[in-house]
Amino acid sequence: MTKSGDNLKFICKFLNENPGSRTKEVREALCRARGINPNLRRGQYTIYFSHLRSGRNYDHLWTTIKGQHFITIQGMALLA
Repeated sequence: MTKSGDNLKFICKFLNENPGSRTKEVREALCRARGINPNLRRGQYTIYFSHLRSGRNYDHLWTTIKGQHFITIQGMALLA
C-alpha cells in the first residue's frame, strides 16, 4: 500500500533524476512503480499535472516550461 505523499515524493525524485521530462514519461514511470500497466490505465495519475481540473496545484514542487517538468527547491526538500 502506498502512503500518503509517496506519489509526490516519487515524482520529485523522478524529476530530479530526469529533468525536463514530459507528463507522459513521469506518469508512466509512476504507474510502473505502482504495478500498473500505463497502457491499460491511460488517465492514471494525470491529476498531479492537471491542477485546473483537480483544484490542487503542485506548482510549488515542480514547474513546467514548454511542456517539460523541472523540480523546484520545495520539491527537492521532499527528497531530504
